[in-house]
Amino acid sequence: MISLKFQCPICHEELQENNSKVACTYCGEVEHAEWLCPNKHFVCEACRLAEPEEITLRVCNNTKSKDPFELANLIMHHPTFREHGKEHHLIVAPVIITALKNAGQITIDTRRNKIAIRRAKEMPYGICGSRGDCGAAVGVGIAISIITRATYLSNSERSLTIEATGRSLIDLAKRGGPRCCKESVYSSIQSALKFLNEKEMIHFSEPVWKCEFKDMEGCKKEDCNYY
Repeated sequence: MISLKFQCPICHEELQENNSKVACTYCGEVEHAEWLCPNKHFVCEACRLAEPEEITLRVCNNTKSKDPFELANLIMHHPTFREHGKEHHLIVAPVIITALKNAGQITIDTRRNKIAIRRAKEMPYGICGSRGDCGAAVGVGIAISIITRATYLSNSERSLTIEATGRSLIDLAKRGGPRCCKESVYSSIQSALKFLNEKEMIHFSEPVWKCEFKDMEGCKKEDCNYY
């Protein structure tokens, strides 16, 4: 008799046979699950097959979470997210917008998440080294632009957008070391919340978060604030 073993894509625990309906950890859709993680993680068929852009939207458009770090972490655990890659650029603005919306800090249509992702997709891979830029940090500017509805003709809104991106880049530069896309995402989210609180655009307690990707090749270990 062949013994089948499957790993949970989120926590990597061995899946157990199941015979009940379960809500998808990513989108909340309820489906019959033949296999279930001991930590109750379940990924529906649509989310399992989703690409980075789609899984980001499925999470952000269906969650009630008020924690942008929690949302980012869940998305980065999806199998289509590599250890490092430009797909990380996509998630910063949507998770910030979504968490603030769910916390009642802003009123915004979830369709703006798609606009945020479209803007972030324009950022090429490796620009942190080749241009002195970072797609995750620019995600902060994208979030501020969408929240304030800034355009290139705006006055204070445009200034806030540029300042937010600049601060996020400076915060990231101070962390040093070679690039880590997970760290860049965490740092950018933290910079955005700090900036928005300072400008009194929101009143939001910054969650304390530790990285869940410590086994990654190239991890900076104790040199990273999120380790």
